[in-house]
Amino acid sequence: MKILVIGAGGIGSHLIAEVCRLIEIEQIDPNTELVIADDDLVEMEQVRYQNFTFEEAGLNKAQALAKRFKRVGVTAIKDRIKSGKQLKGYDLIVLCVDNDPTRELVIKYCFLKNVDFLDLRSSGRTVSAFPKLEKASDNLKFIDSNDTACYSCQDRNNLLLGRIDEGNKIVALIGVQMMLNKFRGMNNKVINLAI
Repeated sequence: MKILVIGAGGIGSHLIAEVCRLIEIEQIDPNTELVIADDDLVEMEQVRYQNFTFEEAGLNKAQALAKRFKRVGVTAIKDRIKSGKQLKGYDLIVLCVDNDPTRELVIKYCFLKNVDFLDLRSSGRTVSAFPKLEKASDNLKFIDSNDTACYSCQDRNNLLLGRIDEGNKIVALIGVQMMLNKFRGMNNKVINLAI
């Protein structure tokens, strides 16, 4: 099994840590290849709610996580995913991205090439997790193709007040359970929660 996690921020950084733990205790096949892609750098402010240390500030997020979890064999792609060519060869793609254009690219690719995916989202205390549904249009209806903004996994107003929400960690764990369900031959359902 070869898994690509796209996005190493608030959701992806926590998801990778838990997937690696499950690989180590053999709840996920130890021969799983785990690749994480992100072109962003760790920012000091993000250390409060993403799974990074102050020592990792300034490093590429994907490379920082690959270095930390090299014992499990995690590898990094430090580039932004912009084309279907970058998605070839994966059995499962986990979206932990902060933007709809990447989400749309991956969903269309996965339906075209019959690749499974999970789409994990968080905004403060609101979380959503989407498995691959029956038709591409079922997943694409949750995407605004014209919205090119990047969003935080944190509620902007709470961040301005110095408050951190835990929705990103919650949806990361939901995503990990959805991965386990898939590996165990079980179906996943859409999850939408405002906690």
